[in-house]
Amino acid sequence: MTGEHAEPTPASPGPEHVEAAQPKGRRQRAADLFSAHRYRALQLSAFERRRRREESSEHVDPTPSELWGLPVEDDAVDPPLDSAAPAAVAARAHLAGEDAPHHADPLEPVPWPDAEDTIDLGLPDEIALDSPVEATENDAPAPKAGRNMPVATVVGVGLLGLAVFAAWAHPLVFAIALYAFTIGALIEWKRALAKHGRRIPLVPLIAATIGMGIATWFAKPEGLVVALLVGCAGVVAWRLGDERVENTLADSLAGVLSLLWIPFLASFLLLLELAADGWLRVILVVLAVVANDTGALAAGMRFGRHKLLERVSPKKTWEGAIGGVLLGVIVASIAAYFLLDGEWYIGAAIGFACSVAGVVGDLAESALKRDIHIKDMSSIIPGHGGILDRIDSLLFAAPVAYVVFAVFLGTLGGGGL
Repeated sequence: MTGEHAEPTPASPGPEHVEAAQPKGRRQRAADLFSAHRYRALQLSAFERRRRREESSEHVDPTPSELWGLPVEDDAVDPPLDSAAPAAVAARAHLAGEDAPHHADPLEPVPWPDAEDTIDLGLPDEIALDSPVEATENDAPAPKAGRNMPVATVVGVGLLGLAVFAAWAHPLVFAIALYAFTIGALIEWKRALAKHGRRIPLVPLIAATIGMGIATWFAKPEGLVVALLVGCAGVVAWRLGDERVENTLADSLAGVLSLLWIPFLASFLLLLELAADGWLRVILVVLAVVANDTGALAAGMRFGRHKLLERVSPKKTWEGAIGGVLLGVIVASIAAYFLLDGEWYIGAAIGFACSVAGVVGDLAESALKRDIHIKDMSSIIPGHGGILDRIDSLLFAAPVAYVVFAVFLGTLGGGGL
């Protein structure tokens, strides 16, 4: 810059300033290396050298102290290429194609001392570094996480008996038990989502669930569809009335998914129950799903080698899925032979359809749980986890079984499909 407003160029520090400078530690020098003042000083120093060379008639190499304004031994500075610094010697050797002298790499790992070497850590003499630590009674290995099979078996048989009794007793008893479980599953799902930052309104969800049950009881499939649409609108409207504006879209979609997934699919079990011989159809579906779960568990533990969908459910295998489908078909065929006057082929179709749908439902819930980073929805059912963990397969199997029965036996409950 020229003119009266040009900034004066500071003079390069002389040797006397370098000698008077206080020695710095490595930390301070590293901090100076990355400071803005350091780079500004280097820039001004370069300008000063250029100016001196232009004014001087003969070329005189500046000393490192004059060049950088720092002691020669400061390792935070790149030395000149023609200096005697080790880095400069190695650089000149590399340019000349010669082998550079070997210098110890400060980042090279330090080898572990030999057995005869000793390290004084200030520990008592009776404590050795390689001496094994004796296990105490408090250091017992933690038990592996898994399902308690005896408890799970007893609870599973009890739930199966409860479902069979409710289906046999009366459709109203079955409806009350069904929607009580459905509301419990919704509460579980709401709490699981809350841990992940999603908030769904429980009041309109419960109201829509009860409305679906009433509409299904009186208007069959048409009433169920209308109640679903009204419930979805109510959940979105309730969420819009909330004071929070953030995550309105995500929370509304989560509420709609909750209605579609839990009470809507569960209502197909009530549609099955409302048929002329509905309790037999419900029992057939429940047996097919339970047999599929049992066969998949047994075959997977015995023959499981190839993962079915490892990213979603690492423990499920193709062998387990095939074993579950086979057992589901066999049990459903035998049950249909006795319950449906020898029509075993209907049971075979129900067993196959419910088994495949059950696997899809189980994987769908596993994907949702993996997304929100939980293992079980809750621990309300000993040995099984939560209500959703127990009925996830049944929720997907119910509408599939409804369609299969309609294909073989005509429309259900007089309402049509």
